Amino acid sequence: MIELKVLIDDLNYDSIAEYLIPALAESMARDQKGGILGGVLANNPDMLTSMARTLLGTLSQEKRDELLVQLLNKNREKLLQKATKAATDKGIQVKLCDLTARKF
Repeated sequence: MIELKVLIDDLNYDSIAEYLIPALAESMARDQKGGILGGVLANNPDMLTSMARTLLGTLSQEKRDELLVQLLNKNREKLLQKATKAATDKGIQVKLCDLTARKF
């Protein structure tokens, strides 16, 4: 077994929002979480993206990093599955065993 450690700094949250917000909207619609507001936002990803960008813009870098760490750890299993599938799609046979995030 090999442990791979990746440190991330100076992440552009606007660029990652383009990728993560549609996935969040899909997840909200599928899981039917978030009540009425969640349903409205899940069916309007452009509005959700705009709101998320506005919210991220008001947070300090420290708070944005903390939020990302929470999201990564909460969605650990899904991320491992997606990363394994992406590797398999590229012809790389690998079993990813763990993913954890923490703020330094």
